[in-house]
Amino acid sequence: MIRAPAFIILTALQPLFIPALLLVEILDEAIPNSIPMHKKWDLVVAVK
Repeated sequence: MIRAPAFIILTALQPLFIPALLLVEILDEAIPNSIPMHKKWDLVVAVK
């Protein structure tokens, strides 16, 4: 499950005001590509 590691990454990067699309790209590098892009996008937008 990607939720816990992704949440840590996304909350740590929040103060930098990085655009959502760039955060999805960061998650793509940090988490295996077995997770669909739209799921990562949903998670990024929820945290943002």
